[in-house]
Parts: sequence; structure tokens; C-alpha cells
Amino acid sequence: MMDNEQERRPREKAPKPPREKAPREKKEPRRRERPISASEVFVAADGEESMNDAFRKRLTYLMNGNNALGKAVNIQELADAVGVSRPAIRKYLKPKGAPTTPSAATVCAIARYFGTTPDFLLGFDTPDTEAARKALESDYYNALGLNQRTIDLLRALRERQADERTAEAAAALLGMLDRQTAAFAEDALRLLELKKS
Repeated sequence: MMDNEQERRPREKAPKPPREKAPREKKEPRRRERPISASEVFVAADGEESMNDAFRKRLTYLMNGNNALGKAVNIQELADAVGVSRPAIRKYLKPKGAPTTPSAATVCAIARYFGTTPDFLLGFDTPDTEAARKALESDYYNALGLNQRTIDLLRALRERQADERTAEAAAALLGMLDRQTAAFAEDALRLLELKKS
């Protein structure tokens, strides 16, 4: 019976030897630096656009098909290619609140994707007046909701106006297109008003 009693009793564990504590190195307290806003670094003069504005406009211009790829690029395609999220690309294009410019690595990745330079994206290059005109024109057309194919066709028609042989006919066609677009817009507004009531 004694043997059974000894088997039932829990065995006592031998005490562990105390661990030696390694001397800790004193860490320097981390200084929390105040983030610097873009307005403290770059202040646009009167009539001069900020770097964020230049980046937003030029990114839009490139995404509208004015790039080495020769095609329009949507937000998801660009986000996948560059390795950022869709909301980040949206913030670059249409910031809610303070304008957003991506990190230097992201700017370089976007420039590489479109076959351009970071200087172009950030507005540090000497502006090409023709490229600037096309960018502005694309912004106007995009505001109307036109796709890149339509923009390109309208641009080609307008360029025919500069040719002496086709100037008169091109001007007449552009006038006709303008009247038809206005009539279509009026009809569309009427239809929307009818659906409202």
C-alpha cells in the first residue's frame, strides 16, 4: 500500500535556479517630431500652382491616355501597377481636405509606369505649351464626361480647322456638332425633369 500511496502523491519539482538578468542598455527616449506640412515647405506665389496641384493635374492628364502606353488607365489599374490602394490614388486625384502627394518612391513608380519623369509629375520641368494646352483641354472634356476616344476625335477635328484646305468644312462640322450636342443636352434635361415630377 505504501507503494500506491507514493505513486498517488504528486512528485515535488526541484526549484529552478534563479536566472541572471542581463544588464539592460539604456535607450534614448524617442523624440516625436512634429510633421511638417507642405505649406510650410513650399508656398505658391500668386498665380503659381502648388506642387500638389501640378501633380494632380499631370496625373489626371497621364491617366486620360496621354502617356507612353497610349491608352487611358483607370484607378484600379494604376493602383495595381504601382502597389498602392485605390483610395490612395483617389486622394491624389481628388483630395478631400488637404491636398495629398505620394511618397517619393510612389511618385517614381507612377512616373516609370507612364514612361515619364518624376520632375514632370511634380511640375519641376519647363512646361511644354502644347502638352499644357492638351492637359487643360482634357480636363474640360473630362468635366463634360467624355471618354478619351471622343476627346481624341474632337481634337483631330479641331486640328483640321488649322489646315487651309479643310478649315471651312471642319469649322462647319464643329458648329453642327456643337448645335447637336446642345440640343441633346436640352432633351436630356427635359427628360430628367419629367422623371422628377
